[in-house]
Amino acid sequence: MTNAELQELAQLLKALGEYNRLSLVYQLCSCSLPENAMCLCDCCSVDASVTSRHLKNLTHTGIVKMEKRGRERLYSLNRSSVSQKLRALADAIETPEQTTKCA
Repeated sequence: MTNAELQELAQLLKALGEYNRLSLVYQLCSCSLPENAMCLCDCCSVDASVTSRHLKNLTHTGIVKMEKRGRERLYSLNRSSVSQKLRALADAIETPEQTTKCA
């Protein structure tokens, strides 16, 4: 992984390191269609202002995509980006590079 990829992965893991954000992401994993913030509030038992703040953070880090439909904001998991980054980490854990030697 390049330094830039490691920095992106660190931001992703930092964002997922907070319980409420991880809970929102987990809820979005089961959604086949984008959801509005109020639905996510209800599903995750989190206050609307807290949900809004966490969704903003998750959108900023690229974990969640937001689209506006009229006055409504709908959120969905950025599945390809998140799975690609987590898969790269899992691959590095499972298959260490043979040419790299730890000091």
